[in-house]
Amino acid sequence: MKTTRTKTAGLAAATVLAAAALLSACGGGSSTDAPVIVPPVIVPPVVVLPITAVPDSAGVSISSFITFLLSLSKTDETSEPLTISSTFAAPTDDAVEPTAL
Repeated sequence: MKTTRTKTAGLAAATVLAAAALLSACGGGSSTDAPVIVPPVIVPPVVVLPITAVPDSAGVSISSFITFLLSLSKTDETSEPLTISSTFAAPTDDAVEPTAL
């Protein structure tokens, strides 16, 4: 009878060890996350329209008028002259010193 118990105990021990080996082999560590594919960002080209008229915002103050004048191209000699609306008034201030352009 002793040999049956020893065989049964050995078989139970072997079963427990085999189960532990199988369970430890299939637990985590092997995750294969799919790579995240980010679509490219398409930036539309910036279209610079030619200035055809003096904007009303240039007449708000002397500094905005000078800023507008300085933003104009100094090398463009082929475009048409700028139009000025009938409501545009160049700003004036008698207390301000002249600014060199």
